[in-house]
This record gives sequence, structure tokens and C-alpha cells, in this order.
Amino acid sequence: MTGHTTTRFKKPRLGVAYYPEQWPRDRWRLDASRMAELGLTLVRMGEFAWSQMEPHPGQFDLEWLDEAVEIFATAGLKVILGTPTAAPPAWLIAQHPEILPLTEDGRRLRFGNRRHYCPNQPALREATARIVSTLANRYGRDTRVVCWQVDNEFGGRCYCETCRVAFTGWLRSRYGSLAALNEAWGTSFWSQTYSEWDQIQLPDRAPYAPNPGLALDYRRFVSDSYVGFQAYQISLIRQHAPTQSITHNMMGFRFGEIDYFSLAKDLDIAAWDNYPSLHLDSRWSSSGLEASVMRGLGRPVWVMEQQAGPVGWETVRTPESGQIRLWAYQSIAHGAEAVLFFRWRTARFGTEQHWHGLLNGDGSLGPWYAEVEQMSRELVQLGEDLEGARAVSEVAVLHDYDSRFALEIQPTNQSLDYRNSIQTHFGALRKLGLGVDVIAPSAALDNYRLVVAPNLYVIDRQLAEHLARYVADGGVLVLAPRSAIKDRSNAIPERPLPAYLDGLTGVRVVNYHSLHAHETAAIEGTDMPVVGGFLGWYEQLKVRDADVVARYVSGSFAGSAAITARQHGSGRVLYLAGTGDQETVDQVLRSVVHELGLRSRELPPDVELVPLVSRSGAPMSLILNHSDVAQEVHLPGGPWRNLMGKVSRVGSLDLAPYGVEVMLSESVLLPEEASR
Repeated sequence: MTGHTTTRFKKPRLGVAYYPEQWPRDRWRLDASRMAELGLTLVRMGEFAWSQMEPHPGQFDLEWLDEAVEIFATAGLKVILGTPTAAPPAWLIAQHPEILPLTEDGRRLRFGNRRHYCPNQPALREATARIVSTLANRYGRDTRVVCWQVDNEFGGRCYCETCRVAFTGWLRSRYGSLAALNEAWGTSFWSQTYSEWDQIQLPDRAPYAPNPGLALDYRRFVSDSYVGFQAYQISLIRQHAPTQSITHNMMGFRFGEIDYFSLAKDLDIAAWDNYPSLHLDSRWSSSGLEASVMRGLGRPVWVMEQQAGPVGWETVRTPESGQIRLWAYQSIAHGAEAVLFFRWRTARFGTEQHWHGLLNGDGSLGPWYAEVEQMSRELVQLGEDLEGARAVSEVAVLHDYDSRFALEIQPTNQSLDYRNSIQTHFGALRKLGLGVDVIAPSAALDNYRLVVAPNLYVIDRQLAEHLARYVADGGVLVLAPRSAIKDRSNAIPERPLPAYLDGLTGVRVVNYHSLHAHETAAIEGTDMPVVGGFLGWYEQLKVRDADVVARYVSGSFAGSAAITARQHGSGRVLYLAGTGDQETVDQVLRSVVHELGLRSRELPPDVELVPLVSRSGAPMSLILNHSDVAQEVHLPGGPWRNLMGKVSRVGSLDLAPYGVEVMLSESVLLPEEASR
């Protein structure tokens, strides 16, 4: 098996989000010239300006937008134009209050925020058709506009009557008959059997949790509603804009309401918004995971909003000096062809006053401007070196929205949190300097030496066979606890657990303990160098024809199997019977990686290495120091050339706090390696 080859890098472009409707017209030209001087080539505008574009129903004012597009184009910037549907204007809500979404407890949201709409409302679709068609007709063949952004950060679940009726139609299409639906959902439980389609209500958590099949299908329906709303807008744009690219700014891996694999299918570019310091639980690998998820969507990747300074809603989190540049380089290292900073100038009013731009609210240069200025200068040369390079990943992590939705409905145990499970395993692999792709379970796996499935909670026979073929053909598969528990209807299959995978793993789950998150069952390797523990959740296995590579040394199942391995065809499958803490997962995956002979690296703490191959076939690495202290990194297989122009030939590298270096090996890969 060879490494998976991603799309070749293009010369990175920098840009910024700008809101001409929020600033005096006599300021636009100065801002455009400053952007050009900074080396920016892209500017996004329009995504929240519906009330300025259509101040009254059917009455359009686009002269200001014409002027803005012309000013920025004259300065040398290409425009990304947003459809403004994320912020329906007050007059539309006054005319059609039914557009406002209904919460699960029946409360109607009020005007005065954003995304205050139900994507299934006919009145919203009608108004959307009017504004989007008008914009597309005006700018669809305008060479100054390089890309369209549909809406802004889709999300939110509505529970209105329109959604209930639409959901019923969605279920009819999915199941064909009530008999099939009743069978799939197991509605004989609590006398929930339906005899008419109109009897089906939206999921309600009071007084008890809803039927798991109903709840999972409603999450799928909501996701499909946004996919459909996006497709509707794309169809309107395409009538007038046959060649311009179309994207939507997604929210990376952290956001779990929409199946981004489905959403990306209609897009030319997979864009996302990256704010590394916004969340208290973020790690240095968190943004790398977000970027890898976006790259796994199979489209060119842009970062439509890259943090440009302190951010926050009611409270603020401030980056350290150097981190703005560091985070932008991290996005590029993981495949971003364009990085647009949010925003150009800090807002003087509105909810996002704490989301700082490159300029202060008074128009003066902010303290983070210099970092982007430095980066822009560096990319003049680095862009040539990066162009044509490609990431090579021999490892994949499986990301499944059905499993995520189902675990959100029935979390089971705090330690089984889907997002944290993926992050823990992804982080362990990235600490070793490995290229890691994050892909759907149904994707082709034959190019990966190692596939890790941290929380494959939902399974079907087809997926089980897909994984078994991968292992039989020589791949190594790592499964974590609570794998293959539910079928696609969120019901437990009439099979031993892990369902449909018991034969492949050679084990059966016969019991389990669900504990507090801080409670641990200690484990120790018998045929694997691991000493650690499982937190919160651990399982008792009946081993049929697998090797026990680690055992419990404490807890209710002391002495029994904690980690197993089984040969299947030319490959192997490992099963972790509990939720490992980060140190334990690090040990397990390091052992597997070393046994496979993958080209891993022992890196200092908080140092990230992203392996690439240059267009000439030479090894290349982007190395990022996410810590506030200087660090030394050893680079085997040199000599290496520092493309930042600091040292011509090195075998080790001194990284400044929050430093970034780009290294190119002066040795050339063998032909068979270069072709991978």
C-alpha cells in the first residue's frame, strides 16, 4: 500500500473579510489600497447586507455594491460575493413571521440576530430567489467576482409545523411505507406504532428522550434541509454564473449539526472558518483536525475566516504575539489554497465588537497587522516553493456523521464524546509527524497503511464488509470502544457486539462498566509496550480467535483482555476495549506505527510537523512551534534547506516561540516514492 496523495498545492493567496456597508464610502478606496499594499488579493463582502441590497420588498439598491466591487477590483483584489440569506431583513420578518425558527420547547426566535430563519419556509425560499437571482444576474459574468459564498455558517434546528410536514415527506421518500418505518424504528416499544403518516411528530425530550430512530432521522432531515437550501441557491446562481466558483463557509469538525460530506458535494470549494483561540478546550492539533476534515471533503480548501486578533462574544480571548501568523501557516500547511482574515477592521457596533480585525475600530493599524505583513512578504517566495507540492498521508481517521448524531442523542458516557475521541486519536498520530487524512468510512481505503476508527458507533453490513476487505488486503485497522453498536436506524442489531465486526475482530463484548469520567481501569501490555488506563468506559471481552496484547490490571475485569489484535488475510485489526486517556492512546498508536515502519518522528512537545512532497519529488516539511518557548527539532535524512532563507543547509532546526519554518530536503526521493 502506498501513501494517499491529495490535490497538489496552489500558490497560497491571502485575503480579508470586508463590510463596505458598515464604513463611510470615502473610506473604501483607502482600505482597498492598504489591502493591496499588504499583498492581499481576495476580499469577501455582502454576506450580511440584505437590508442594504433590498431595503424594501422588491426594491433593490446595488449601486453602492457596484462601487465597492469596482474600487477593490481596481486595487487588484478579486471579490468573493456572499448571498445575504443568513440575515433576513426586518421587513421580511414583519411580512412573514413564520420564517423565524421554532425551538424544541416551542419558543419562537425573535428578529435581531442572524440565521433567524427556517430553511424550509416557502416565504424564505421566495425571498431568497428574488435576492440571489438579482445578484447573480448582475455579477454572474463579472470577471471581478471570482467566487460566490452561499449564506454564512449554516446551522440550527427548527421545530415548526412546516418542518414537521416536510419531515413526513422526507420519511415517505426514505422508507416508502409506514410498515417499513415502524419496523426500522421499533415502534412496538411504548405503543408508538404509527397507522397514519400525520401521526409522526418531531422529537421531543420531555418527559423522556424520544425514540432513537426518530431522533436520528430528524437530525438527518435537518442536515438535508440545509443541503437542499444550499442547492437551491446554487441553482439560482448557476443560471447566470456558469464559470464562477461557489462555496460555503463551514465550521470545521467542531460543528456537528450538518453532514459536511453531503453539503460539500455541490460545492467547487470547501471553505471553513478558523478561530483557534475561541474555545477553551482547543489543543494545537485542533485546527489541524478541522483542516483535515475539510480536506477530506474532496474539494479545494479555502479558509474564509481566519482569526486576525482577539475574539469572543461576551468575553475575549487574546492570542500571543506570533500566533496569528502561526495559525495562518498551519491552515496553509494542511492544504488551504486561500486564507482570508476576519476581519479587516474591528467593528464599532453590533454583536461582534470583540472580534478584532487587522485594523482597529478607529482605522489605525492593529498590533496583529505586522504579522500578516510579515507573512505576506514571506509568501512571495514560499508561494513558488509550495506550488505543486502535495501532502502524502499513509494514515486515515474515519469520521462518520451517523455515529456522531446517534451518540449526541444517547451520549452513553462522558468519556465517549465523539468529538473528543476523534481529537485524541488524531492528536496522537499528529504528534508523530504523520500525514493524516480524515475521511468518510465509505471512502476508498486501499491507499492507507493504517486506518483508525475512534468511534464508529453506527454500522451496517456493507460498511463491515468494506472494512474487512481493507484489512484482508493488508491494511491495519484500529477500533475503539462502542464500535458497531447501532444500525442505520439507530437500533441494536440482533447480532453479537461489535455487530457485523465480531468475526473480523475475533472478540465479543459481553459486559461493560460505565463510570465517572475520572475513574480509571488500569491496563498493561502483554505483547505491546503500553502502560495506561481506560477512563469512564471499559468493556469485558470474550476472546474467540484474537491475540491479547494488553490486559486489565485493575477494575472489575482485572486479568481479562483490554486490547486485542487479530490477523485477517494480509492485514490486522486491533480492538481497544475502553476509552484511553491521551497518554494511553499515544502509546498504543505509537506502537502500531513503529511496527508498520511508517516514517514517524519524535517531536518536542507542541511542535507540529506537516510532511509534504515538493513538485520535484523531494521531501518537504512545514514545522510549527505552538509553544511559547524556543525548541530544537532534529531532521533526519538531510541535508535540508530552510526555505525561509535563514540557513542554507541544516540537520537540525531551532524554532522560535510560535515560530514557523519550511524545510526542503536536498535529497531526491526514489522514482517509486515520488510517484505516490
